[in-house]
Amino acid sequence: MRVMAIGAHPDDIEILAAGTLACYRLDGHAVAICVMTNGELGAESGDRAAVAELRRQEAQRSAEIIGATLYWLGEPDGFLFDTTPTRMALLAAVRDFAPDILLTHDPADYHPDHRTASLIALNVRQLASAELIETAEPVLNSAPPVLYMDPLALTGTAAETWVDISATIETKREMLRCHQSQNAWMRRMHELDYVDYVDKQAALRGLQCGVAFAEGFRDARVFPVTANTTALLPN
Repeated sequence: MRVMAIGAHPDDIEILAAGTLACYRLDGHAVAICVMTNGELGAESGDRAAVAELRRQEAQRSAEIIGATLYWLGEPDGFLFDTTPTRMALLAAVRDFAPDILLTHDPADYHPDHRTASLIALNVRQLASAELIETAEPVLNSAPPVLYMDPLALTGTAAETWVDISATIETKREMLRCHQSQNAWMRRMHELDYVDYVDKQAALRGLQCGVAFAEGFRDARVFPVTANTTALLPN
């Protein structure tokens, strides 16, 4: 299969779905990470362009750990909107990778960029197979199904299905450690460490399904239904 995870910021996918993506890779599937914004606000001070470039480099190093293709759309951090250019940029990425399944943010997650990324991903999912929308990339044969990742801190709607990531938790940690600039900033701003945070979240999801560590998802139930979405998750 071909699996694409669409996140608003550098590190979002690592926090919420890196263990699952690593499981897909262990099973021999192709994986892509699409980052919609440039992450330029992830610092207390400094030049925004420099922050964005550093975060792009960190995202690239993280993707390389599991051999994932990185799509970097470079939209402004904090101001992600469903405009025609933004929608077309994501459409081009989705068509280029041609995923069998999309993972993206929960539509009720805490950050406005997360909510917007979720909306754009769902919109583009439908448009990717529209033959009269012309892009350099070929039209998809059908709309890929969508799974919503857990919201941060597991607030909001409960997960419907779980992926056991006990075998890939260290890979998830390694990917998160690539985002050194953001982790340092989070420690200063919120006294929060990435790895400790995701371990707690993954351990709670694991407790719910009887394993050491897990990641939770729920189906985006939208027309047309093109696959049994949860059956496409790693065993």
